[in-house]
Amino acid sequence: MKPMLFAIERRVLRAATVVLIAAFIATGMAATSAAAQADQPGKAAKTATAPAQANQPKIQVPEPVYDFGTVLSGPAVNHTFKVRNAGGADLVIDRVQTSCGCTAAEPSKKRLKPGEEAEIAVTFDTHLQKGHSERTITVFSNDPRKPEAAMTIKGELAVEVEARPQEVFFGKIRLGTEQTLEVTVTYVGKGKDFKIDKISNSRPEIKVTQAALKDGKPGAMLSVTILKSMPVGPFDDSIEIATNRQPILVHVSGHVAGPITVAPAQVSFGIVPHGQGAVRIVRFTRSGARAVQIIDISSSTHSVVAKVDPVTAGTEYKITVELRKGTPDGQLRGQLSIKTDDPQEPLLTVPFYGIVGAFEG
Repeated sequence: MKPMLFAIERRVLRAATVVLIAAFIATGMAATSAAAQADQPGKAAKTATAPAQANQPKIQVPEPVYDFGTVLSGPAVNHTFKVRNAGGADLVIDRVQTSCGCTAAEPSKKRLKPGEEAEIAVTFDTHLQKGHSERTITVFSNDPRKPEAAMTIKGELAVEVEARPQEVFFGKIRLGTEQTLEVTVTYVGKGKDFKIDKISNSRPEIKVTQAALKDGKPGAMLSVTILKSMPVGPFDDSIEIATNRQPILVHVSGHVAGPITVAPAQVSFGIVPHGQGAVRIVRFTRSGARAVQIIDISSSTHSVVAKVDPVTAGTEYKITVELRKGTPDGQLRGQLSIKTDDPQEPLLTVPFYGIVGAFEG
């Protein structure tokens, strides 16, 4: 009996094992099927998105950066960029915008069919530039993913002629006096025939004279003189130096101070709380023997008024500047105009500014 029982048990055990294996395989297949079904929406979405993108314009700049290396400052640098439509719909170029000192012509065509190209000619003005220079050209189009495409033109600009300093600042000069500063023009190129053709400036009160360099090298020493005839107030001018190599520009500026002093030179009310006013004091003085009278004082806005009180008749005055209460909130800017009987300074202006109410950056 025992051998027979053992045989039956083995058959039952094998059957149960087969059932378990079948159940495990069925479960795995079901899970795989479910996972596959879960992936179907993503695949469907990707399939739907691909045709949509294929039917859109796509701007492409094959070579967006042009490096012209090292060239001499002065002559213009020219380059032509290419723009391609790599999409599946017409690309429309709206406009081309350049940074300062650079110009770009209209593209050779503004509507590009898929696969077509357009050319954009760019001119970089290197006049009076030196060192590393870089300019950006931006193309605006109907590409939904990249409506702005940037191109860059860059390089190093070498000079053959230098002026030191290039900015001549005289600061404050007393009326009726002369002052002179010097500018050294040197030739750093390799040629031997350098010469200055012409030196010119606009203001007759600024005189420029030329002398040879003491070391005998190519170039010149310029003496820039502010003459006694320069009137009261700020002045500026440009000295243009034309050479047989490249032009140079030297800027001249300063301020001629007359006998009248206004302090402070501008009035700041700061930040004034809503509805409130503010008062500031300005001192008006005149040096020298001649007396001066303030004929009139006015403000460019009704929100600010000024009153004049003599401290020392003909020499010193106190000007009370008042910001009226109830001035509307916001930024305040304007100026006071002071009329005098002084023939040298018949009109002086004093700027004022402030913020009324809460500050908004």
